Order: sequence, then C-alpha cells, then structure tokens
Amino acid sequence: MAGTPADKFRDYMEVTGPAYLTGPDTIINEAVKRRYLWGDLVKGKERAIQGGTEIRETLMTSDGATFQYYQPNETFTWSNPQVLDTVSANWRFAVDHMAWTDHEVELNAGEGMSKDALKTAYKRLKRAKEQRMTTSLVNGLEESLWATPWGQSGEMEGSSGKTPYSIPAFITENGKTVGGEFKGYVPGLAAGDWTTVAGIDPDDQAIWGNQITFYDKGLAANSVAVPKSYHEYNHDESASDTTHNVYGLITAFDEMFLKLDFRPPSTNAEYFENASMNQQKICCSRRGINEYKRALRDSNDRLVSMQDASYSSPAYSGIPLTYCSQLDDAALYNADNNAGSWDHDDTYSGRQEVGQIAINTAGASEFSDDAIDKGARYYWINGEYMTPFVHTRRYMVKHDVMRHPNQPFTNIQPTDTWWNLLPSSRQRHGIVSPRETAG
Repeated sequence: MAGTPADKFRDYMEVTGPAYLTGPDTIINEAVKRRYLWGDLVKGKERAIQGGTEIRETLMTSDGATFQYYQPNETFTWSNPQVLDTVSANWRFAVDHMAWTDHEVELNAGEGMSKDALKTAYKRLKRAKEQRMTTSLVNGLEESLWATPWGQSGEMEGSSGKTPYSIPAFITENGKTVGGEFKGYVPGLAAGDWTTVAGIDPDDQAIWGNQITFYDKGLAANSVAVPKSYHEYNHDESASDTTHNVYGLITAFDEMFLKLDFRPPSTNAEYFENASMNQQKICCSRRGINEYKRALRDSNDRLVSMQDASYSSPAYSGIPLTYCSQLDDAALYNADNNAGSWDHDDTYSGRQEVGQIAINTAGASEFSDDAIDKGARYYWINGEYMTPFVHTRRYMVKHDVMRHPNQPFTNIQPTDTWWNLLPSSRQRHGIVSPRETAG
C-alpha cells in the first residue's frame, strides 16, 4: 500500500464494499424521495441476463383456433398456425460516480493519527461519498420508471436511444379501440410518434395493450353512468360511443379487478399463466391515496378494518395501494393548450371538441390547472409481469478508481448499470383513469 493518506484512501475505496450508511456518524439524508417503487420491482424478482444484444421475451399471442367438431370418417384439414411473437428492448446504460480530491483526504488525516483514528476518518468520508452517489443513482432509476413516453419513441423504442422504457410507456390511458376492446396505447400515436411498443404493433395484436377503466369524481363511489357521447381516446373523432361505462371510483376498481383476474383452468394448468394477484399493487399519487380513502369513508363510515378510510395503508381486495411520489407532479397527461378558447360538447363535458385542442399534447400533471381530465390515476401493476431486466455483470457495479484526466488531484470511481424495463404481458396491467360525464 502506498504511503500517503490520499493513496491509502484510494486503496481503501477500491478494496472495501459499500458502507451502507454504517459508521461512527449519522448523516441525515434529505435528498430522498418520499417513496420508491424501484426496489419493490427489483427485489427478488429482477431478470438477470448475461449477454445478448437485446432483451427478448416470447409471447403466444393467439391459440390459432384449431379446435373443431367432426363426424366419424370425416376428412380433416390440418393447419400449423404461427402464434408466437417476440417483444424486445434494447439495453440501456447509466453511470453514476463518486469523486474526491487529494486535499479532502490529506487535510482530514491529521499528522500522528493512530491507525484506528485514520480508519474512522476514511470510513466517515467513504460513507458520505457513497451515500450521495447511491442517493443520486437510486433517484435516477426511480425517475426512469415514471419518465414520460410523449415524444420519446426514438429514445425508448429506437436502438440508438438512451432512455429506458418507463411504466407509462406500457400502461397508458391514451389509446384506441382495438378488436372491440378499449386498449391502452402509447401517447403520440396520432402524430405518428409511436407505431410499435417493444416491437409489436397493438393494431396487429389486440392483446398487447393494457386494461383501462374510467371513473368520474362527480359520481358516487359505487355508481355507474353511461355518457351519451364519448370521444375515442385517439382524440381524432367525434362520433358517439355509448359502449364504455364510466364508474364511481370503487366501482371502477371492481371492474379493473375482474379485468386483471386471470385464472388458469383446473386441468393442464402447466400450460397456462397463473397470474397471481399476490404481486399486484396499485400505484398512485398522494392525492390518489387520499381520494381513495375518502371514497371508502363515503361508502361506509363504520368500516373498522384495514379498509377503514383512516387506515394508513389502504388496500382493495387485499391489493395494497402504493404511494409513488413521482406521480405527484409527473407531466404524463394531456394538457389543454387552448384554455379558454373552446366549448364543451353538450353530452361529454370532460373532453374538448375535435379541432379545439392540440391532439395528444402532453405536459400536464394529474391535478395541474391545464390538465384536460383532472384527477388521480391508479396504475395496477402486476410485479410478475413488470420487472426490470438487468445485466448479471453490470448492475450497480463499482469500478476502479481513476484520476480525472484534466484534474490530476481529483479521483473518480464510477458505478455502472445496464438494464431496461420490459413487461412480459400488457393485458395483465391496467389504469383507472378519471373522466367526466355530462351533468
């Protein structure tokens, strides 16, 4: 080991593992977010992949419909349907780092310090550097989960992009009717932004879309309404559509639960997905949590259980509502760029007439003044089918210390992460989204 304190500290940083906030002093971390979803998605469920230029999942998108009835001695016509499809994601790369100067070490390593005292000084400095870097890294990963997909098809979908997929790229309230079902679609489609999602066009594969249910804050929590006129989600047509109900919040939850409650047959179950609801969570903002609690209170003010509106951790049918603080102000939703210049139609008060709005324009948080449909969004995420893929050798890997090329007295230690987010199913996730019905 070299003789100077700076050299010794460099060796110390390279050979010791993370301190994880242990040591003689406590540093209060005020740079944290209120809640983190990343750890819940990754912990014990990350999909580790060692190699390959892409991350891939194979899906059966159809059963091929080869079932038929027959009479004895009948001549059969056999077929060999091709029912497999592949979703893919490109690797995305991120780096964070720790930095320190020789001066920080030398000036804090007093002359004549004992070995134990010097070790304590090293540990204190190491912890401070690790704590800052780890906070920055984890905050960056958390922000990536809720990054807006608006205008990001090249960055998320393209091979030359830098931005990983986010949850709203796969679970979205913007969409179109496909095969008679209202399926989630990536924002910006009308402008030719997204045409495929992880390599699959939802127009071609109707099942490659998330579930959507609507609620109206003006309705009682357990009620149902059918609007007389309903604008399609691609916002480019004004035709009437009375096929989709709008519910009170709790009734909307009832609908979404059944849409996501996939159960295998009792026979030959090994060939079917057992989409357990045990990994299901409902992610929402702080206001989303509180509005659900108020809905529970309005529904039954005598509830005394985990479902009581005053309970700090509310749940629906055993599924926890998870507060994701990124959703408090995430600009993920349609914004009104022509505020004050339009008139509501006479049957659907929450949507502007076609031509009165810049179609599929993002930039509003869920309760911002220019949001078209104000209200909390509830993302139903099944952790079995929404997990980050990480590289086995490049997930939060600490590399050797190096000297800054232009600052010879500054030491840099990078930490490298290779990953991307890729669901193995979209129809097993959903969003409960606010819409207004005519009064």
